[in-house]
Amino acid sequence: MHASLREKLFKHSLTMQDLFEDYTEILVANSARAERIIQRVVTKKIKAIIDGKRDTNSLVMGELDSDTLYSLLESSERNQNDEE
Repeated sequence: MHASLREKLFKHSLTMQDLFEDYTEILVANSARAERIIQRVVTKKIKAIIDGKRDTNSLVMGELDSDTLYSLLESSERNQNDEE
């Protein structure tokens, strides 16, 4: 994935720094789309932890992460109850 991104940026004569500077401006401006992207990344990270696909030894969980974790657990419980 990293290589694909670098290839796309190279085709447009952009660097990773160019991309992240622009994204940072969008994020700081509280763009709803940027917030959704961050939330999606947090959710993927927590799902990987739950599925045992990510090491938790060096993990520091922030408030957003813990909120997302609780939401995922509640959702999982609701799905299990619906199946019963």
